[in-house]
Amino acid sequence: MSHKATNWLADINPKDLTNAEFRILFVLCDCHNPSAGCFPKQSYIMAKTGRGSSSVNDALTGLEGKGFIRREQRTNPKTGKREATRYILGFEMDGAQEPSPNSGEGKKGSKPEQTGAPTPNSGDGSISGFSADPSPVFGQNHLRKTGVVYKEEPVKEPVKEPCAAGASHHQDLNLVLDEIWAAYPRKGDQLATEEAARSLIEEGASPADLLAAVEAYAKKSASYDESRVKLSQNFFAGDFWRRHVPVAAKVASRDEILQARAKTILEGKTFLCRSITAHAAGECITAGLVTPQDCLQAGIAL
Repeated sequence: MSHKATNWLADINPKDLTNAEFRILFVLCDCHNPSAGCFPKQSYIMAKTGRGSSSVNDALTGLEGKGFIRREQRTNPKTGKREATRYILGFEMDGAQEPSPNSGEGKKGSKPEQTGAPTPNSGDGSISGFSADPSPVFGQNHLRKTGVVYKEEPVKEPVKEPCAAGASHHQDLNLVLDEIWAAYPRKGDQLATEEAARSLIEEGASPADLLAAVEAYAKKSASYDESRVKLSQNFFAGDFWRRHVPVAAKVASRDEILQARAKTILEGKTFLCRSITAHAAGECITAGLVTPQDCLQAGIAL
């Protein structure tokens, strides 16, 4: 994060932003480079904030509407393909004067020295007239006695944040969506494509099947005229994509199915384990391939 972005973000009134807008604006400021600009992929923003595509888009639209950011769509002049969006932050825009939601930056210059009593806004002022108490770090100090007594609490074991697994799930899912986008032969609207694939996965479709269907279609359509190849966002509409999921060469035996299911559980990839029911997990436990603890760690409620 650049110093300018840090100072600008610190001066913004929290009441001007929703929780989602602040989190996403923090990520944009963190990605800002004074000489290169700000170009984070939307999948990166989603992974960092733990929010879905629609939530991120709503927050970005809100930030742009309030004048905190401006988005610039860029296209490669040689290939014609869309490149990463550039985010211009408020302090980079022209005409920034008084601090406001439209500019986010005020007049240049240092604050006047405070000579009066301390205030909540400045935090500085006259040195206390009370006798000094020793500081555990620096010895004598000028801290004013407040009369507040702080009770020391015993150290407790750290509590595991419940959102950690969700963040990992978003990161894994975003990697799959990136692979699908990279493999598709005729790219259309990236956001619409990722949203369509995400919806299918949330409805129970296998991410591996989606990627395999895309790869098979890319190979099949390699000899087509481009106009005959479906745009990426249309590939997942209806059941068209299912026609291209490769059929297994042979029917797997029950033991092979249980072993593959157990492997998925042991790998602990939450977004894949969501399709495994408690009964199916119980079959793996009965076969001695996994333990109940393995299933619980993978997010399967027994």
